[in-house]
Amino acid sequence: MNFDQLKNAKVLVTGATGFIGYKLANKLLEVGAKVYGISRKENRNDKTISWFAGDLSDLEFVEFVFNEIRPDFVVHLASHVLGARDFKYVLSTFNSNLVSTINILSSTHKFSCKRLILAGSFEEGNSKEKFKTPSSPYAAAKIAASNYARMFHKLYNTPVCTASIYMVYGPGQADHNKLIPYTILETAKGKSPKLSSGVRMIDWIYVDDVVLGLMHMLIAKHIDGETIELGSGKSVSIREIVDLTVQLVDKTIVPKYGEAEDRPMEQEKNAKVDETFQKIKWKAQTNIEIGLKKTINYYTNLTKNNRL
Repeated sequence: MNFDQLKNAKVLVTGATGFIGYKLANKLLEVGAKVYGISRKENRNDKTISWFAGDLSDLEFVEFVFNEIRPDFVVHLASHVLGARDFKYVLSTFNSNLVSTINILSSTHKFSCKRLILAGSFEEGNSKEKFKTPSSPYAAAKIAASNYARMFHKLYNTPVCTASIYMVYGPGQADHNKLIPYTILETAKGKSPKLSSGVRMIDWIYVDDVVLGLMHMLIAKHIDGETIELGSGKSVSIREIVDLTVQLVDKTIVPKYGEAEDRPMEQEKNAKVDETFQKIKWKAQTNIEIGLKKTINYYTNLTKNNRL
């Protein structure tokens, strides 16, 4: 895919210090885009990105940034990403995931741009299933945000589309409680990772593939108002992914399944990869074993260099 139309384009990335956001920002720089990042904390170590620090639930701040930049493209990745079911996460998720998204949508409508991409999640379930009960505060906020996006497109002609992103893994994931980093790091220490039953089936997608999918979405035609599914289209169970990871790190370790409870209402679905390819001419390229080996190398090197 030729990304020439992104050269010299002003691209605003929210959550630009995050797992996906930082990799996307650097890929955009590679193709010659002018990248602007929003994060709660500015990353002053990276002078190639123009940084804004602030809270996206503050509409005044969001409008200030849009007015300053007048972006050509916007990718809204900032989010409270914990899929926990606990009541204590309801309000923080509402503000971080829904209020912030409405502020981004409103500012896009006010100042205009060529395309806004919102980061959705497969946790939302199928948008065509009416009145489906959300599985978590995170899922509820994402469902509402996607509905607002469709409304903004239909009522106000806002050039917005949603990326339904499946289970992302890879180097650079800062939350070491996530399944794959946790399994690698525990096994590297000679400890048995303590896990749920491991029966849940998941569509895993390598982070670099997601970044390319988002790049394709930025320039694809006729996808405003659409939801594009970014996944591999194949499911691998938690038990399979853990067993493979442990085999690659230390074959002597035996994972402890059933030590943690399974979360209720877990989503099990595969990305509709054929539909995605038709719409944006993209599909995942990294198979699970290659992706895991790259991820393991990253975390084991952190351990060896005492950089955790």
